[in-house]
Amino acid sequence: MAVQLPSRDRRAMLLLLAALGIAALLQLDIFAPGAASGAAGSSLEVAEQRLLLAEVKARQLPLAEAELDAAKRQLDVLEQGLLKSESAALAQAEMRQLIGDLLAAEGITMESSQFAAVQLDSEDYAQVPLNVNFQCGIEQFVNLMAAVANAPELLATRRIRVTPENRATKSVRVQLTVAGLLPIARTPELKPKPDTRGAGG
Repeated sequence: MAVQLPSRDRRAMLLLLAALGIAALLQLDIFAPGAASGAAGSSLEVAEQRLLLAEVKARQLPLAEAELDAAKRQLDVLEQGLLKSESAALAQAEMRQLIGDLLAAEGITMESSQFAAVQLDSEDYAQVPLNVNFQCGIEQFVNLMAAVANAPELLATRRIRVTPENRATKSVRVQLTVAGLLPIARTPELKPKPDTRGAGG
C-alpha cells in the first residue's frame, strides 16, 4: 500500500534531491570556477615563459657580440704572426732566415738546415717546418727556446733532440725542428680536393 506524503513533505524531498544533484555536479568540477579558464591560464603561462626567454636572450646579445668582437681582435693579432711569403717555397726560405736570426742572436752558429715537407696544419693554415742542427752551450739552448716561444711570428717546436757534446764546457748538440704557419690560400696545392665520386651517377 503506497504511502502518500503531504504536499509540504514532497516539496522538501524534491528540494533535497535537487541539492544533492547540484552537490554531485560540483564534485565533478562541471561548475568549478577554474574549469572554464584552465586553457586560458595555460596559454598565459606559455606566453609569459616566451617573454622571459626573449628578455634573457636580449640581455645576452650584447655579451655575445662583445665576445665575438674580442675573438675577432685576438685572431687579427695572432694572424700578424703568420709567415708573410706568398708561396710555400718562399715561406721555407723565410723560415730559414727567421731561425738563422734567432740562432745568431744567441751566438749560435747554424751548422746545417733542411726543409721539411709543407703540410696541412688545419683547414685554414699550412705548416712550414725547418730542421736545423747546431752545437751550443746549455744556457744558450735554454735562451734560444725562450726566444722561439716569444718570437713575433707564430713558431712551434715540433721536434727536439739534445745530446751531450762536451761535458767540460757543458755544450750540447741539438737537432731541432721548428714550424711556422702560412695561410692555406697561399698553398692551394694542399687544399683538399672535392670528392666528385658518384656525381656522375
